[in-house]
Amino acid sequence: MNLSNENPISLEYKKRYNMQPQEIKEKLDNFRNADYQLRVIKKTKPKINIGDVFLLSPRENIYFYGKVLKTNIKTINNDTFVEGKQTIFIHKCRSNQISLDNFEPNYDDLLINPAIVDISYWQKGFFYNVGNLPLTDVEKALDYGFYKFGIPGIREGWFCTEEGEKLNHQPRMKGIYGVATITGISAEIEKEIIMEPSLIS
Repeated sequence: MNLSNENPISLEYKKRYNMQPQEIKEKLDNFRNADYQLRVIKKTKPKINIGDVFLLSPRENIYFYGKVLKTNIKTINNDTFVEGKQTIFIHKCRSNQISLDNFEPNYDDLLINPAIVDISYWQKGFFYNVGNLPLTDVEKALDYGFYKFGIPGIREGWFCTEEGEKLNHQPRMKGIYGVATITGISAEIEKEIIMEPSLIS
């Protein structure tokens, strides 16, 4: 058993980092999460539903699409942080206007890892719903999960569903178990933009 508690998601990021040119590595090395924030689109108080498609904006008039795949999460261990939250996927497809027109999701090439979020993203205006599309058969069958940290030297980490049920394999799409902070989501997106500037060009 590996008790080093190596985070597979962090290891994947390190592998991508090592493949970058020196100039990009330096930008990533100098990156500070607190320096970046998503732009406010419009503050709302929506009831979040499965299938909601939303926009987020890392730059003026540049919007990326996200979709809600699960709402009102019920955890098996009554995890108060995750209970009642939403699972989202954020895509590389983008728009220059606030509409659903350019939503063409590709789950083989996500912008960032799947994440669990609370309603404050919408309330603060960082996410803005532009429509609702029922889940497709592809979306219903996605192989995704979340990495739950273990205790170094005592218990290794493991993958689970958003409900906390342990998975017996490493899912193809993986995020970190727990509620993602607004700064965290923004920072992940900015790192992707640094590594792939064409995302906003």
